[in-house]
Amino acid sequence: MSERTVQRLFSRSFAAKKLLQNQKRNCFTDVSQKSMSGVRLIAEAVADRTDIADISQSDTKLKTIDDLPGPRGYPVVGTAPEYFRKANRGQMHEVQRRFHRKYGSMFKEKLGPVTNVSIADPDIVEELVRKEGKYPLRPPYESWVLYRKFRNQKYAGVMSSVGPEWHKMRQSTAKHTLRPKTVAEYTGILNGVSDLFVNRLRFLRNNEGSVAQLSSELSKWALECGTGIILEKNVGCLENEIEPRIADFIEAVGNMFLTGHELMVFPEVHKKLNTKPWRVHVQAWDTIFSVATELIENRITEIQNSLQSGELEKETTTGVLRHLISHTKLNIDEIYVNATELLLGGVDTSSNALGFAMYLLAKNPNAQERLHQEVDTVCNGNPCTSENLQNMPYLKAVLKESLRMYPIIPINARVMQEDTVLNGHVIPKNTCVLLNGYTMGYNEKYFPEPEQFRPERWLRSSENERHPFAMLPFGFGSRMCAGRRIAEQQIFTTLIKTIQSFWMESDGDVETTVRTVITPKHREIPIQFIDR
Repeated sequence: MSERTVQRLFSRSFAAKKLLQNQKRNCFTDVSQKSMSGVRLIAEAVADRTDIADISQSDTKLKTIDDLPGPRGYPVVGTAPEYFRKANRGQMHEVQRRFHRKYGSMFKEKLGPVTNVSIADPDIVEELVRKEGKYPLRPPYESWVLYRKFRNQKYAGVMSSVGPEWHKMRQSTAKHTLRPKTVAEYTGILNGVSDLFVNRLRFLRNNEGSVAQLSSELSKWALECGTGIILEKNVGCLENEIEPRIADFIEAVGNMFLTGHELMVFPEVHKKLNTKPWRVHVQAWDTIFSVATELIENRITEIQNSLQSGELEKETTTGVLRHLISHTKLNIDEIYVNATELLLGGVDTSSNALGFAMYLLAKNPNAQERLHQEVDTVCNGNPCTSENLQNMPYLKAVLKESLRMYPIIPINARVMQEDTVLNGHVIPKNTCVLLNGYTMGYNEKYFPEPEQFRPERWLRSSENERHPFAMLPFGFGSRMCAGRRIAEQQIFTTLIKTIQSFWMESDGDVETTVRTVITPKHREIPIQFIDR
């Protein structure tokens, strides 16, 4: 390599580094023209090094984020108006899908002050997650961060923390929640909640078998499962009269997710102007922490009393809260915030996942009949056991197919922690990259006849080969949902009990909206539950 070439590479790298350092950015800050110039210099330098190393093998220079296609948007607000048009409100997943149809599997978009890169190609998704470091950065909603600052909260939990703090919380919770042996021990608790849920459906249904506000009942079911596993406590969500504070918690979770989505763009402006979405967001979080703190404090007192009396030694299943207290190095504030986030995290997610699975089975009688046969054969009319679940491939296929069509988190995200090459483009450090699972799930290239509910595509006997990164409803690697196995166990046990008890039919359609998670619009799911 000549001295002149060395000087040229050094000067380019130095200039790029200086420009990038001068551009102060957080995980949601716009990529400026100056920083883009720096990135282009880096790309050229990398290409030059490649040419020097082996000019015969590479004569194509790396591209930059500037070279990506994408919607132009408006000054300052970018494409934000597109998402807030009346027809598109709550339809971010569909808007992104349309953009991908127009601009391809990878495009850039200026959304308010943020420049995002959206990808809907499993090869690029795999390339991204394979390059993640020790602390993959999934950006928390900025409104969550603002709330913590507003209330002077020192700690964040496993859902909202980042970096080393997140790793500490993750290690403390996942060792318990993701252990198959531990999750299997919760089957008895979950079967008990499933019985309560089915009895509740019988009580509420009308002469046609319909249940008014089924989504609300599913949320109660999800919280009852959560308190059973985390607190080892029944809080009466499925009783005829629910305690007002518990009802307030469930409503607050929904409001928090809804307003968190509304505050996705310009949250600081909302905070400064004290807009209604910001006020509702703060009130929702206040209620969540207030109720959760009360539940946790009461449970800790009960645990202490049981320890003194020796009754706790008789317990065979350790709840998550007891695990955090006894087997981790978390301080009491960290225990409270993690238990709270785990409680709220399962309400909207598990309830909607079960609701959509039930709806799809009701709309597809052949699939429902096949699941009936599997459940009847394996369980023989008895409550489900963890061993039973090992012999139910069609049940698992039903959930996978339901999550493909209605992924609870339709769009995941990562923030690049260093300049990263994706699909031949240098993506600058701090750029937010959106992983469009919803779009990939409806791409015929990866899932033939994507509009059809076909659980069979997930069976090993299926002739169709699926790309392993075309659908990641629970995430991947160290950032995989810490509650994944518990959520699956909840859904499996309750779906089995429902199938044993009812034949489901539906004469309506479900419209969806996004309030951080995909949710039935108007909170209605048209299902009739008919005794078998």
